[in-house]
Amino acid sequence: MLQSHFESIQRISDSTTLPSVLPHLKARLFELVNLSGLTEKLMTGKEDPQALSSKEKLQLWQELKVLSFTRTLCAMWSVTLLDLFIRTQLNILGRHVYIDTARDMSVAKAGELYKPLSMSCQHKFIAFADYLPHKGVDGLIRDVHTSVESVMKSKSLKEAYRISHLRDLFLHIQQSFQENQERWVQYVLPEDNILPDDLAAASSAADAARLSMSEPSAADDAEKLEQLMFETRNVLTSNEFADVLGASLDAVLEAVLEDLSEIYRGNLDTGIPLAKLLPPVASTGSTLLEHPDENRYIQILAQLPQVQSFCALVYSSSTGEDLG
Repeated sequence: MLQSHFESIQRISDSTTLPSVLPHLKARLFELVNLSGLTEKLMTGKEDPQALSSKEKLQLWQELKVLSFTRTLCAMWSVTLLDLFIRTQLNILGRHVYIDTARDMSVAKAGELYKPLSMSCQHKFIAFADYLPHKGVDGLIRDVHTSVESVMKSKSLKEAYRISHLRDLFLHIQQSFQENQERWVQYVLPEDNILPDDLAAASSAADAARLSMSEPSAADDAEKLEQLMFETRNVLTSNEFADVLGASLDAVLEAVLEDLSEIYRGNLDTGIPLAKLLPPVASTGSTLLEHPDENRYIQILAQLPQVQSFCALVYSSSTGEDLG
């Protein structure tokens, strides 16, 4: 029964909760990292050579270069973060619900009273899955843009890149980013563990994930929610989370490079100019945020042994303090 319950939690993450928040993440990312204005101006300059000066064209290309990589790296990192965060949430919540159910049956036989997690408390907890797509991604974009700009500013658009060079470029940006940012938790949880009212009231994640149909008194919701948030933050700041996040980011990057390698047919030895790589790099940002049913990156994460082991560890941990 325990194994069956654990497996059902993983299915909820893949088929229900994540699909409910991904559209919001994609919409926010594409709103803040908008490439259409730049490409339209460049097209105008191509159709009318007098419309833009050489300096203006170069400036537009430089901005497009930075934003193309910013969008895709943000998509890569945010979808990985969101996937792992939701799995963390649901496994913590699922463990509590399972224990509550077993305890409820036990005290019922003894004629005692016990108050399990209310639906209200579950709703408030799951609502935090909306923080990254609506709020946290803003800070992620800002920090990623800074790192991309510092690495890419010296890269010539005419320089030819082989797939191995492209991998090195992604890794260089990732290294720059990680050297200049605090723990990843800042992007997925508000510092005070208090969700903005607008997100709490209209949470798509909370509406999607219903682990229990019972509705006991919610008088002690605040205390129980505080405990859930304490456990979640413990997990997100643990070495185990850092390890599984690193393995997940590596796996997603390799999948992205595998897809991008398709454009290298016939150019494996000579490489492709950076300017010609920008459209496929930018479009990958959209592919990364497709619905999970059609998203091979999310499927890769779900099948990753490190992710499966991490979920089992979170589900079986008592309060998250078992993680270091």
